[in-house]
This record gives sequence, structure tokens and C-alpha cells, in this order.
Amino acid sequence: MNIKKILKEKFNQLVDRAKKIKKRSFYVIGAGIIFAILSFFLNRDSIYVRPYEIERGSYGTQKTPYKITLEAENLSKNMEFSVSVSGRKYEEEEAKEKFLEKIEKLKVEILGENEDFEHINSSLKYINDLGDGIRASYSFSPMKVNEYYEKYENIKLKEKSASESEIENFKYFVNYQNVIDGSGKVFNDDFKVDEFCTGYIEIMLSTEIKGKEGPYKSEKFMIPIRIIAKDLTPIESFKVAFKKMFLEKDRETIDNDTIELPKVVNNFKIIYKEKRNLSFLIMPVLGILAAILLEARDKEKEKEIKQRRLRLLEIDYTQIITKILLYVSSGMTIRNSMIRLADGYQNNIVNNEQLEKRAAYEELVVVKNKLSSGYSEIKAYEEMAKNINLRTYTRFLNIIIQSIKNGNKDLKNILNMEVQDALYERKQNAKKLGEEAATKLVLPLMMMLAIIMVVIMVPAFMGM
Repeated sequence: MNIKKILKEKFNQLVDRAKKIKKRSFYVIGAGIIFAILSFFLNRDSIYVRPYEIERGSYGTQKTPYKITLEAENLSKNMEFSVSVSGRKYEEEEAKEKFLEKIEKLKVEILGENEDFEHINSSLKYINDLGDGIRASYSFSPMKVNEYYEKYENIKLKEKSASESEIENFKYFVNYQNVIDGSGKVFNDDFKVDEFCTGYIEIMLSTEIKGKEGPYKSEKFMIPIRIIAKDLTPIESFKVAFKKMFLEKDRETIDNDTIELPKVVNNFKIIYKEKRNLSFLIMPVLGILAAILLEARDKEKEKEIKQRRLRLLEIDYTQIITKILLYVSSGMTIRNSMIRLADGYQNNIVNNEQLEKRAAYEELVVVKNKLSSGYSEIKAYEEMAKNINLRTYTRFLNIIIQSIKNGNKDLKNILNMEVQDALYERKQNAKKLGEEAATKLVLPLMMMLAIIMVVIMVPAFMGM
């Protein structure tokens, strides 16, 4: 065999196959390659800022973990290290400059909704994290401020050694020490219209600096402030004044059996009213609700009774028409068949008092009594169909009435067909009842499943 010829044929086959490939396939493959190249270059996240340099975290940040792969010349070409790089820290002078910069901005931001430090009547905006690794802490010292700051610490109050001004200033400090809390909220609801409080907000800034463990703290920056009464509405002002007057009355009459309530507050005369317990009004509402529920229950019971009656009528229809077909087939008349069915039902009721009354058989008893008293047979059947008011019974009784009027020709065949239809209907009703029973069982089954899940899961979790 010629090898050159074989190779040439194979080559031609490959060329033919390549020609069959659509240009679109080449475009798709080429686009995929281009995107792969772009993705490779765009997603090259390098930890190196410059050769032999990696980035350090900003001021105040925690240590940044890095994984470094390196090659040690003449030792190893591939070594991996896990390292942590500390965040930047200030030089001491640099930190002081940063403190001054931050405090100037803070003096504006701390005011919140207040106009200036001379008219503080709403909460201050304490900012703990100032950014750039600098934090702030706050405290308030109330004192009578003129143009200088005096700090009262370790004052021993003794009549002989403590001057009158020291005692007065100390009382001032005790009275207003809680007027601002640690979050900057101002408690000036009880201030009178012209009342005010002066003092200093003490701010201390801290950060981390090079060469020192733990936070580096600034000197205290002190901002003099003046807290004035809150702008209250007349009602808010009245409430504050009433509470204050009530507390005073309570303290004054602490040794009495009763407390005298304020009669005039903020020039408003007070008339006290007793708030009545209106819970009794719920009783008529509950009564109406109970009446509605009882009415709904009665309607539901009536509906259930009607459904029960209809179901029993459908069940008994097959029995009645089957027995009548047997009686007629044995030579008995329709009249006697009806009477015999009624007699059999009455005997069962007499012998078994617990036996449930059946609407269809009760109507047969009525028909029997009518026929015994000489009532028209056709009319008795018409009234029975009207009383039962069910399509199957109406059709059956109409067949009987027509057979009485026109003769008994083909009655057996017609009744036989009705029995077949009745058996089919009974089968369909049984299937329907089975589906309803299955639907009603869904909720109990779901509840049982939930209980089983709890029984299984709780010990499992407790054992973990």
C-alpha cells in the first residue's frame, strides 16, 4: 500500500472537515482567548507597591496579613511566609499636630443643633472615633466660669478650713454634675426660664505613636460652655413644673398620712379628675362577638345537617332502587314494594332505638301512610319527590309515575339501568368521601411531623 497516498487522503479529509467548521466558531474561540488574556492581566493583584516594598495599613488599623513567596539565591527557589504588617503610627510631634487639627474640627461638630457654646439647650454630638486612628473621650465639669478654669478635686468640707466660696462652688458642682451624660445628652428639662449652668467640656484625644506601647494621650482640651433652659412648649413646661412641685410636696409632707396635690402650676388652676376604668365596655363587645359566633356556629351546624341528610339520601338511593327492582322482578307491584320497604324500616327502628333516622325511608313511611288512607298513589309519589328534592329521586319517581300511567312495560329494564347508574354514582361518592378524608388528615399529619422533628432535633442539639 502506498503510504504517501494514505497520508494525502487523511490530510484532505482534515482539510474538508476544517472547511465545514463555521467562521462563527473561530470568532467564539478567539473571543474566549482574548477575554482570558485580559482577565489574566487585569486580575493580577500584586501585594508589592514597588520592588522590595509592600503596603502598610493606615493609622489606627490592625495588622494586615500577607502571604509572601520568595526565592533565596543559591538556597531555594520557592519559599512561602505568612507575615503580619502593623498599621502606621505617628511620630509624637506629628500626633500633636494631628490632635490640634482634629480638635478644631470637633469644636464645630460637637455643637450638634446648638447655635454656639454660650447657648447649649439640646444634646451635644460626642464623636468617639475621629478617624485617622484618633479617638476622643469626654467629660463635663460644672463650675462658675468667668475667664479662667478652676478644677475642684479632693475638697474637704470643714467649717474651720473650707471657705464660704469653696462650699458654694462644691454645691454648684454636685447640683449640676449630671447635667450632661457620657453620650452628650443634656438634661435641662427642669431648668427654670432664666436658669443656666456653666462649666467645661474636657476632651482627651488618644492614638498610637511610634516607640510606645499603649495609647498616647493628649493634654485635656477644655471648652467652656453655658447650658440654658430648653425651649419648651407651654404643655411641656407645665409638665416639668408639675413634676417638680409634686416632688417638693412629697418631701414636705413625708410624715403625713396624705399628700396635698398642687392647686396652681405656672399660673394655671388645676382641677383633678379621676380616670375611670373603661374595661366594662368590653363586655358588650364580647357579647356581640359571642352572638355572632353562636349564629355562625348554628349556621355551620345547619349546613352540616343538610350535608349529612344529602349524603344519606345518596347512600340510601342505591339500596332503595335495588330492593324495588328485586320486588318488582319477583312479581310485586310498585305500591306493595314501597309499603314493604317502609315496614322493614319501621321494624328496624322499633327493634333498635339507637338506629339513625334516614330521610329517604322516613318519606317512604309517609307515602305508606298516605296510601293506606286512600291517598292517590301518583300524587303521593309526586309529593315524595318534592319533599326529597334530589335529582336522582325525582328521576326514579317520575319513572314509576310514568309506568303507572302508561303501564308496566319495560319497567324492569328501566329500573335495571337506574340501578347501574346508581351503583356508579355510589362509587363516585365513595371516592369523593375518601379524598375529603385524606384532605382532613393533612393538618394532623403535619402536626405529628413537627412533633417528631422536635423530638429528634432537641436531644441532638442538647448533645452538641
